[in-house]
Formats: sequence, structure tokens, C-alpha cells
Amino acid sequence: MALRLTPLLDLDVYYEADSIRFDRRVLNVVTREVFRETFAQCLSIGFEADGKPIGGVIFDGKVPHIAVLPQWRGRWGTLLRPMLAWLFAIKDDFRIHVEYRNAPLRRFVAHCGWPVVDADLHGTFHRVTPDGARGAARLGNK
Repeated sequence: MALRLTPLLDLDVYYEADSIRFDRRVLNVVTREVFRETFAQCLSIGFEADGKPIGGVIFDGKVPHIAVLPQWRGRWGTLLRPMLAWLFAIKDDFRIHVEYRNAPLRRFVAHCGWPVVDADLHGTFHRVTPDGARGAARLGNK
């Protein structure tokens, strides 16, 4: 299996991967077309496995948004470092919000070791920096 980053994100695959988290009420408002219009001009990179899109990252100007098709969760790890290098070339300090109900993202953030810096009723806020993580997510010195 060959995994690689691509310079173009497949927005349809991203929508498919991300829409799983939402109920019908949300998806009636944020349709595939609305999603495309909203994020088409954002910086992004795609993830591919053997030439087929499996997800990717959208940077909305403030924070990154990651989505991977369910069957690829936990299987795209070799793309983590190059993905983070791409993100940190854009901005080297993010504050991301992780909803309590988003178990896959909670596991991912815990694995990366990004520290909790705040919380609200819906989730936790984490600081994401090149050297503020552990393992493969740590790109900074030391």
C-alpha cells in the first residue's frame, strides 16, 4: 500500500469522511455543494492510498481540519509527519477545539500528545506546535 500527500484535496471524499459526524439536520444545511463553496478556496492537501483519495486537511486560515474515511482511521500514520510539516510551514502555533463526542479525533490528539489549554461545554482546546507533542507528531527540537 502506497500512501502519499497530494497537492489537491478531493472535497467530495473529505465531505464523505467528515459528514459521518453530523446528523441529518446539519447535513440538510451543510450540503455537499455548500461545503464545496465554503472550502474550495482554502489551502488544503489530500491523502491518497494507492492513488485513491482517502481524506486530507483543510486550513481555513485559522485552524486545520482533518478528515479521513473511516476505513483508513489509524492506518494513515506515515502521512502524519509530512502533513504536520505542511501545516507548520503555514503557521507554527494552532489552538484546536476537540469535541467530547468526536472519539476518533480525541484518540488522535491524545496519541500526538498535544496539551489541553482550556475547555468549554463542548470539548477541549489543545495547543498544537512543532515541539509541543510527542512521538511522530513532534517535529521541533529535542
